[in-house]
Amino acid sequence: MKKFFKIALVTFLSASIFFGCSYLYLQKSFENARKPAENKQENVPYYEAPENCGLRFFLPGNKEILIFLDFTEEMSYIINIDKYNGSKYGYAGYSFDYELNLDYSVLSEIFDRLGGIDLKSDGTEFRFTGVQVCDKLCTDNSDEFSYEVIRAVCKRIAENGLSDDDFVFLLQNADTKLTMPLCIYWRSYIKKMFANAVFVNWVI
Repeated sequence: MKKFFKIALVTFLSASIFFGCSYLYLQKSFENARKPAENKQENVPYYEAPENCGLRFFLPGNKEILIFLDFTEEMSYIINIDKYNGSKYGYAGYSFDYELNLDYSVLSEIFDRLGGIDLKSDGTEFRFTGVQVCDKLCTDNSDEFSYEVIRAVCKRIAENGLSDDDFVFLLQNADTKLTMPLCIYWRSYIKKMFANAVFVNWVI
């Protein structure tokens, strides 16, 4: 009987030690596996795209353009609204969030800030300065030429983007309620959005 209890005690202690060590090992392994997952989750930055925004530009020659920035799809819609007499809040579902008024001197500076724009003359494409473009706009107010200019502007923005200084210049000279803190969030999207420009209501 004594021998039986001795064997039983040894067996019980051995089993206790074995299962205890196994439990501690599994618990430690689980904690180590969970820590990298938790750290990875905490270190993943969360980005939220800016809200979509419509910019209504009033230009010389009674020209009006709506540039609708679709940050969700990373596209821009360049809409000719010269003859629009509807709601003051938007056009065909595209909102008028901010108005910007540009004269020829401001336009000329914007073109130069982009490094000039490429336009065709006598079938050949040339790089035009801001003054040269504005001189041509003064003499040719047609939708066809306006389209050429806005398309060339979009191409340059798609290539070079817009700097903080460009935004500051625009806001200081466009008589607008648009603010710089909002534009800062746009910078990393602008190039791709203008590369994906969609032109609406233009004579092409």
